[in-house]
Parts: sequence; structure tokens; C-alpha cells
Amino acid sequence: MTEEGERALLTDYLATCGRLQAGFVQTVALVEPLMPMTADRIDQLPFKQDSYILGYLKRYEQFEDALHRTLKAISKIMEHGKIERLTSVDVTRRAYALGILPSEKIWADAVRTRNALAHEYPLNPQKRADQVNAAWDARETLIETWAAIERFVEQERLLA
Repeated sequence: MTEEGERALLTDYLATCGRLQAGFVQTVALVEPLMPMTADRIDQLPFKQDSYILGYLKRYEQFEDALHRTLKAISKIMEHGKIERLTSVDVTRRAYALGILPSEKIWADAVRTRNALAHEYPLNPQKRADQVNAAWDARETLIETWAAIERFVEQERLLA
């Protein structure tokens, strides 16, 4: 993809992340009174609260995915002409090296949590409660990463 193509993609990703972040923060507020989640409680939540939990997990999944795609677009713009394909690990390392991520491990943990939400649907209440708690524990990572991306794009004038 051309550098201009990457910039157009970045513009789209930034708009998507902005919308997802707003919904994510609203869902965090709905879920906060329910946390931390326990195995005993998860199967007994009223429908409305269960829907809040499911909505939170889906928003977490979508927000992390959009943030990762945005980090990838930034990495490609910053290294234009040097990189053709980036693995998830490459994106994480580049974003850390650029100062966007404070830690490779923290972001990798957030990605693993997202992957578990997207690919594992446990019936066991303890496993489901563990998923909810892991996504809850990583919420600040997503919010802080979004803020760091916005700062970086502005400081580097990537869309100017």
C-alpha cells in the first residue's frame, strides 16, 4: 500500500477508535458496579446486567482490534518503504519503540485477553468470570493506548 493509502487508512481507524472509545467508556460505567465478577454470580445476573457484561466484552474486543490496526498503520507510515508485512509482535515492538506503548508485555496481555474473548466461549462459570475480570483489568490499557495514539499522531503530524 502507498504511504497515502496508509494515511487514509489511519484516518478511518482513528475515527473508528474514537467512536469505539466513547461506547467503551460508557459500558465501563455500566459494568463497574458489577465488578469484580465471580463464578457464583455470573450465572445469576439478571438479563439487563448480563447484557451489560456481554456488551462490555464485545466492546473490549472491538476496541482492542481497532487500536491494534491503528498501531499497525502508524508503524507502516513511520517505516514506509521498509516494511511490507507486520506480525502482531512486530506491531507491538514498533509501537513500543515509537513510545506509543509503555510496555510490550502490557499490550501483549491486552491482545491475549481480546483473543480469548473472540475465540473461547467457556460454559464453565469460573472461566467466564475469569474472562470478564481479565477484560476489566485491561480496560485502562485500552483507554491509555488510545490517548497515546492521539498524542503521537498529533506530535508526528501524521495526517497534516
